[in-house]
Amino acid sequence: MITTIIVEDELPALERLSGMLKDQPEIQQVGTARTGQEAAVLIDSLKPQLVFLDIQLPDLSGLDLLHILSHRPLIIFTTAYNQYAVQAFELQAVDYLLKPFSQDRLTAALQRVREKISQNSSSLTEIKNLLANYGMSKEHLTRIPSRVGDKIYILTDDDIIYLASEDRLVFAYLYETKFLVNYTLDELQARLNPNKFFRIHRSTLANLNYIAMIEAWFAGGYKTKMKDKKGTELIISRTSGKLLRQKLGW
Repeated sequence: MITTIIVEDELPALERLSGMLKDQPEIQQVGTARTGQEAAVLIDSLKPQLVFLDIQLPDLSGLDLLHILSHRPLIIFTTAYNQYAVQAFELQAVDYLLKPFSQDRLTAALQRVREKISQNSSSLTEIKNLLANYGMSKEHLTRIPSRVGDKIYILTDDDIIYLASEDRLVFAYLYETKFLVNYTLDELQARLNPNKFFRIHRSTLANLNYIAMIEAWFAGGYKTKMKDKKGTELIISRTSGKLLRQKLGW
C-alpha cells in the first residue's frame, strides 16, 4: 500500500480527488489538510509515501511548503495553473496535474509513483519530456517560509535586507530580527531576483535596495552599511566588489 495525504484548500476539489483515489486499490489515504501549516504538521507526523499537493494554499504556496518539511514524501502537484511546472520539477515532483484532470491522467501519475518507489530513482528523460509540455519561464522566489516552533512565518523578498550563512545555517535578516530559512545561499542566489539580490561575499546575499553606503576597505575590498536598525556593516569581497561596481555603474 502507498500511504497518501491530500493537501487541498478547496473542499470540492479535495472530495473529488479523494473519491478518485478510492478506485486505486494500492493507495491508502491517511489524511487531508487544507492549509500549508496544517499540512506541514500532518506530513512530518504521519510520514506518508505520497502527497497530492495544491500549489496555491491560503497561508503559503505548496512550493514553499516543501522547504520546511522534515519528511520528504513523493509529490504530485495539483493546480489550475501551469506556470509553476518548472519549479515543481526542480523540486523533483513525480508529476504535475492540471485541474480538472481525468481518472486516466491520475492513473498515469500513480504509475510513475509506483515506478519511482520500485526503482528508487527518477528518470531524467521523463522529467524533460514532462517539462516540454510546460514551456514556462522560471519565476523568481518572492516568499520564503521560516518555521519557528509550531508557527510558519512568510518572509517577502521586499522585507529581507540580507541573507547570511552562519555555521552552515542560513538566516534572513529583516529590519530588527532574523529568521532561519531552509535554503542554501547557492539556492537563494539562483532563485531570487538578481536585480534585487547580489552575492557580495561567499557567505552573504545583500538586497541592493537596502544598501545605504559602500566604502573602500582592506586589501582592495569594500564594505557596505545596510539600512537595518543596527546599520549593519557587511564585507564585500574584492571579486564581488568589481562585479558590483559594474552592476551599479560606479
